[in-house]
Amino acid sequence: MSKKKSGVGSFIKDTLALLMITLVSSVLLGYVREITAEPIAEREEHAKREAYLAVFGDASSIVESKNVPELQTAIYEAARILTPEYTEVTVDEACLAKDASGNTIGYIITVTDKKGYGGAIQMVFGYSTDGTVTGIEFLQLNETAVFGLEAEKNPEWRKQFIGVTADSFTVTKNGAKRENEIDALSGATITSKAVTEGINGGLLFARYLTEQGIGGAR
Repeated sequence: MSKKKSGVGSFIKDTLALLMITLVSSVLLGYVREITAEPIAEREEHAKREAYLAVFGDASSIVESKNVPELQTAIYEAARILTPEYTEVTVDEACLAKDASGNTIGYIITVTDKKGYGGAIQMVFGYSTDGTVTGIEFLQLNETAVFGLEAEKNPEWRKQFIGVTADSFTVTKNGAKRENEIDALSGATITSKAVTEGINGGLLFARYLTEQGIGGAR
């Protein structure tokens, strides 16, 4: 009988110890998350701002959508604007690119395409009001190290989009012959197509912003 009570007591003791360990671990984990959340958010914000400046070098200032209600509304309606052509593309953010006089000279669009080889690809690109792509940077790219990541590592590949005025781009594996054709990355056709589709969806959205004169675009 005493052995049975001893066994029950030991079980209760072990259970309480386990509960205490779990409780302390949870508190510590919450504390770590709390103290690291702000630095992580600051790093992400810094990376985002650097990408904005990189894709639209002529901008004297950048105005985010949170300060432009009509731009926020357009982002909210982006799924409708992109349907049915680009159902796998989302518009995550859009900013106004301003010159020194405060005139809107283009947009900085953040888009995600869900069809990358290694998952979703998030990218930022600049779009001038005359319809020209001014730059491309990646915020999220989980493609294969040998092939797919060349989209980010190889600036020459991204340059195929830059300075081009086109309604959309197409991917080719036979050598680009037209201005709107993009040579696929060797061994990474899926990545090439996902990036191109994301840009194409963003172009459609940017044209909508320009046509609506959102942000004072002319």
